Amino acid sequence: MAWNSRLYQRDLLRFFRDHAEIVQWYAAAQCPCLSDGGVDGQPNINCAACGGLGYWYPQGPQTLRVVLTNVKQAIQLTEQGWAIPGEDVIADFAPGASLPAYGDLIWPTTWRQGEPFEGQRLARGTGTTDTLWYTATTVDYCATVDPTSGLATAYTAGVDFSVSGKTITWLGTANQPAAGAIYTLRYNAQFEWVVFTPPQVRLERATNLGPRAILRKRHLVLPNVPSILGG
Repeated sequence: MAWNSRLYQRDLLRFFRDHAEIVQWYAAAQCPCLSDGGVDGQPNINCAACGGLGYWYPQGPQTLRVVLTNVKQAIQLTEQGWAIPGEDVIADFAPGASLPAYGDLIWPTTWRQGEPFEGQRLARGTGTTDTLWYTATTVDYCATVDPTSGLATAYTAGVDFSVSGKTITWLGTANQPAAGAIYTLRYNAQFEWVVFTPPQVRLERATNLGPRAILRKRHLVLPNVPSILGG
């Protein structure tokens, strides 16, 4: 039996009606620091706007209506090498929608509960605060480790430190990492996603089946870009 793209499009529109959500979309642009960053227009590694990667986000967010799906539900993309399990999601866009490009940021603002995250290693600063990659909704664990003895020193949220958004504030107790010490914080995170594979238009018999893009967590793609989401 022949493929009926018109029936598929009708089902796709129904699917969007039932499952789509609104996300914030920050469009990327090449940073002006490329003009004075060195040979062949390389970005300035000390640029505070783009973090030395050449991308910045000069405008406020727009809204997109998308369906976000874990990559495990699109196994053909992992088999073909387009996506990596556990790091990507698939974004399907409604036919006719404005489309993001490579490097754009996507923030699902409705996922307020956050998602489990193995956390990150931070270097303790000299002030009272340190900054996380993502907005933390809950904190599971925080500690330093002595590499020689293997002994861990744990720190307690609400006693030794507090977390608000992406800011860790140390409360001045005797139990806190020394300046420059590396510590680990595991938390539930409100992830920010980067458009890693630009939307690909899918057509069947000249019928638009809706574009699809692959998203990857921001710290994996643009680790040095200063965060503009939340705080």
